[in-house]
Formats: sequence, C-alpha cells, structure tokens
Amino acid sequence: MRLLDCNDAALTLWHEGEGQWSPGLVWFNEGRYQFGTTAWQQARRAPREVNTRYWHRLSTQPLSPALGPARHTADLAHAHLAALFPDTTIEEAVALAIPGAMDAGQLSLLLGILQTLPVEISAVIHRSALVGAHLGQPCAHIEVQLHQASITVVDIDNGEASVGDTGLLPGSGLLGLLDEIAEAIGQQFVAQTRFDPQRRADTEQALYEQIPGLLKMLATQSEVSCTLDDHTARINTDTLRRVGEALSRELRQALPESITHIALDSLLSDLPGLTLPHPTTEVAPSDLWQAVGDHLVPTGGELIFQRRLTCPAHEGETALPATEAAEPPSLQTAPSQATHQLVSGHATPMRAGEAIAPGVVLAAPGTVQIAPDTVVQLNGQTREGEVSIQPGDRLVVGTLEVLFISVDG
Repeated sequence: MRLLDCNDAALTLWHEGEGQWSPGLVWFNEGRYQFGTTAWQQARRAPREVNTRYWHRLSTQPLSPALGPARHTADLAHAHLAALFPDTTIEEAVALAIPGAMDAGQLSLLLGILQTLPVEISAVIHRSALVGAHLGQPCAHIEVQLHQASITVVDIDNGEASVGDTGLLPGSGLLGLLDEIAEAIGQQFVAQTRFDPQRRADTEQALYEQIPGLLKMLATQSEVSCTLDDHTARINTDTLRRVGEALSRELRQALPESITHIALDSLLSDLPGLTLPHPTTEVAPSDLWQAVGDHLVPTGGELIFQRRLTCPAHEGETALPATEAAEPPSLQTAPSQATHQLVSGHATPMRAGEAIAPGVVLAAPGTVQIAPDTVVQLNGQTREGEVSIQPGDRLVVGTLEVLFISVDG
C-alpha cells in the first residue's frame, strides 16, 4: 500500500514508511517544469517563474499568469503527479488522503488526473478522519496549507472517528507565515547590522531557507544567531512572538466552543507565540501513513470518500465512551502534571516551594504562585495569583521563557 498525502504544504508520497516529500511549488526553467524542493529554492530568486497556487486553485480555468505550456492549474498538478510516479504501472494500491479544504469539484478533477497516470487509487480518505482515528478522541484538527489554514472538527461516535465541516482561514497559510517571520528577522538585521537581507533575491532566499531550522532551535533556546552574507544578527523568541500571537487569535476565534482537544499540524508546532486554549497533540505527516495502515477500511473495490474510520481502541471490542479511548503511542497526549522546567534547552526538576522564575514559585504540583506586581504571561495571556500549569505551557517573565514538561521516571 502507498499513500499520496495531498496537503500542498507537505505533499508526500509514502511507501513502506518512507516519504517522498514534494511541496506544491513548480518552477518553469529552460523549457521544463521542476517541482517541490527545487522550486522552493527558487521562489524568492525567480518569483515570476514559480507558481505556488496550482493545488490551492486546482481547476480547468485558464492559467493566469501563464507559466510555460500549461493551460490551467490542472495541467501543473498532472505534471507534478507524473513526476512523483514512475512511467511503469505501480502494482500496489495507492490510498489518497485529501484535506477538508478540497471541494468536491477539485476532488473529482484530481481523480480524473490520476486516472491518466500508471497508478490505481484504491481509497480516498479525509485527512482529518485519519488524524481523529489515530488520536482516538474528539478534537479539532488544525492543518496548514501553503495559502490557508483550516480547522476540521472530528467526533467519536460508536467507536468511529467522523469529520464535520472544515472552516478556512484564508491568508494564514505557510507561505504567509514565512513572509511575516522573514520580515521580522529582516528588521533585526537592519537594526543590528544595517544590512537588509530582503533587498537582494539571493540573501532573501537564503533567509527563507534558514527559517525552519531557526524555529526548531528557538523551541528550546531563547535566542539564536542567524548569518547571511557575512552579517550576523541575534534572533530571540520575542522577535517572532507576534506572528504566533496573531495566528493564535485567529484560531481561537474560529475554534468551536464544544472542542476540548486540538490536533495540531507539526508545521505549526515550533512557531513562537502560538498558544491554544486546549490540550494539544502534535500531528506529524508520518502519523497519517501509520494511520492508513492501522485504520483503512476495505471498500470491496468501490471507491468511496471515507469520512469515518474505526478508532484503535474499538477494533474487535465493545465501544467505550470517547473519554476512555486508549491513545496510540505516537500521538499520545501530554501527561496531566508538569514535573520539569525547560529553560534554554536545559531541563531541571521542579520542587514545591522553590522559585520557577523571579516572582514565581511552585506552590504545589501543577500550581504556581505569582507574586504581586510581577508581570507574568502564561501561554500568551497575563496571569496573576495562583495559576494551574500543565505540560506544554509556556511561562514568560521579562526575557526569561520557561517551558513546562513532564519527564517519566
């Protein structure tokens, strides 16, 4: 079994646990199309020769602006898929996972494109149903595409995860977030070195390519260095926090009130300032591949859009209430009590009565006491007095940022 995951921010063809990653960008150069990472590496250098919207706007409407011989975005999607699949017929069945943002007309067009390629589609599955079945509990699945984010509610009913409607957040996609992050980092370069990396295409491209690594480092460090064209600037979490806080506000307004748990796309997990109102589980692309193997339901040769999938805790046994469903190890939610504090990549145990930060003391397991006149933010919100904490919470006092975690044993 193979899986074609059609989220354009992380378009991936999976086979035997290995993913061929090819995000939905195309570069037309010297008479031919090049896709994925190659196109991404030219996105700032040659923007007029790169298209990033052909999956987002999949249709047969005339392509504007033109890009090579393609008549419409469907031609570009066809060329991209042809590059992913070999010329010879694939003997194995291929499951197709699509985001809730893809409408019925786009799905029909995509299936028509795939029929022209040497591949047989055996199943069409809603990506959020895979996430919900793998998680094993009701949630809101937040996923990010190149040009938008989306929220899909997943319910658990009679041992099955079922998806509802998908709400869209236009403009809150991966490319927009990268633009805002690049702008914030560029301002730091100007302020610290008087060098503007966004004035030249080569240095702007180099900046964009460094952003994922910088975000990963900032997840465990309060400050990192970034070097471009022999200029170095120090970047801290506060530099980028406003980007995450702005997205947090949008997501909070869009989340249904009934939600108590969130499944968060891993592409967003390292964004500073992103705080959500409920316990959150990170969902990696590889989790969808595992979920297909665990939960795909045979349809007897009939191609059905699967919006319902059996949860692991219910297979072969009497259905249990959703709150009692066992969670698979790879998507296990964080334990309910924080045991350690993580500061600049260094974890130390927390003990009742000891200071967590200036003016903040651990009053009891899972509870901190904030001294009067101490300005403290917990998950982006100002707090005072006695406050409950849990793993994954971020506490900020001045320039000090503390991440609460749980360590077994």
